Amino acid sequence: MSNIDLKKLLIDFKHQGYVVIDNYFSSTLIKRLIDSGYQLIDGNYETSIAPDKIKKPYSVENTEPIQLCNIWKSNDLFSRTILSEEIGKIASFLIQWDGVRLNQDSLFLVKPGSGGVSMHQDDVYQDWNTPGNLITATIVLTDIGGSRGGIEFIPGSHKWGTNSQPIKNFFTGESYKESVKPYSETKDVESVAVSAKSGALVFHHGLLWHGSNINASEVDRMSVACHYMPYDSKFHHEINNPVHSHYKIHGTLEMDESFFPVLWSQSNGRSEFLN
Repeated sequence: MSNIDLKKLLIDFKHQGYVVIDNYFSSTLIKRLIDSGYQLIDGNYETSIAPDKIKKPYSVENTEPIQLCNIWKSNDLFSRTILSEEIGKIASFLIQWDGVRLNQDSLFLVKPGSGGVSMHQDDVYQDWNTPGNLITATIVLTDIGGSRGGIEFIPGSHKWGTNSQPIKNFFTGESYKESVKPYSETKDVESVAVSAKSGALVFHHGLLWHGSNINASEVDRMSVACHYMPYDSKFHHEINNPVHSHYKIHGTLEMDESFFPVLWSQSNGRSEFLN
């Protein structure tokens, strides 16, 4: 982290709700991650453990992105990257928490002509855990921006508070901005499309409104969204999640680090098995 101006990043993060760190990952690592990404999408799991969610709806008729969730369990290279102690420290510093643990990762492959993720806030999907807050780090595996599309943010919208509900249609193609229109009379809903090269690392606040446009280029777009929650998060005492609550242990609301590893924390360090 010696070359990263954390104080400047914190100022920008507080003001606009997101920051972009260019050239965070080496080109060699990125090439290996992209290859591993295609291997996972093809069903080749290095650890013999399948991801928790596998969504491969893409076809000529269906233009939803391909999405695999919790690939850290399926591939060692992605595991080391997603569960990086340094990324955990940066995330904790930006969001001003005492530490973070993994909530979920998502590998996205957006083929040419596909994509379009509705504008939304991440935190509204966290009713199954407490306190229910996130910070997200996006690993930019292929260039984003321009005709490739990619993540778009509404700067400063994390200051609006939790003022939305989970949207029913998550992948809406070119209509991805429809979900934020109800706020246009009282808020500035103008979005900013991030332009970043392969190897960038992008952090955004769990309350920041964001989405993504379709991939209008002729090449694939690939990224990994890593959702991190406070290291001391617990399961909700009543509300369950169709996937995550599989890992809820009877008689306790504590989250087992085997399934929700701690990347870094001020007081308790890091999940031992990650070392």
